[in-house]
Amino acid sequence: MNVFNGEAVPGGRRKRLFAFLLDAILVIGLAYVGYHLFGKPDFYTLKADMDAINAAGGADPELTNRVMAEFSSAYMILLSIAFVYESVTQILTGGSTIGKLICGLQVVPCDPERKPAMHALLLVVRSFLKMIAFLIFQGIPFLICCITIFTNAESRSGFDLAVKTRVIAKADKKG
Repeated sequence: MNVFNGEAVPGGRRKRLFAFLLDAILVIGLAYVGYHLFGKPDFYTLKADMDAINAAGGADPELTNRVMAEFSSAYMILLSIAFVYESVTQILTGGSTIGKLICGLQVVPCDPERKPAMHALLLVVRSFLKMIAFLIFQGIPFLICCITIFTNAESRSGFDLAVKTRVIAKADKKG
């Protein structure tokens, strides 16, 4: 079994950050389309209600509870869109989101002998771990996992470490 234990691709950290930002923009775009098709997530009403809370000085507990429920619902929808987007694009492209494709990156198993079906399943698990971190801790563990990209020679995030993957330049497919 040949398990990768080397250095990150040159410029890979910047490319990963840029790919993440591109994917975030795409997810927000998908949420916008979802709003116009289905009326959810309704961030416009949420913003108006938050302004109403500010105008009331936070003294209306019923309004505050309603806004918190609206925010939770909109946040869950946004996380669901992000999870489906990342899972589907990585499965269809063999390990890349659209952002990663643009940046020439791909998520591959550390063990080149891993079967494609198992790798696809672990890509979904990797995406699920990201969304759970965002849901439970509002992104703080996600940031910690992302910081690991900058603290290890292989530039692997906590999610990569959990499912034994690494991000490579698409042209570099050797183990």
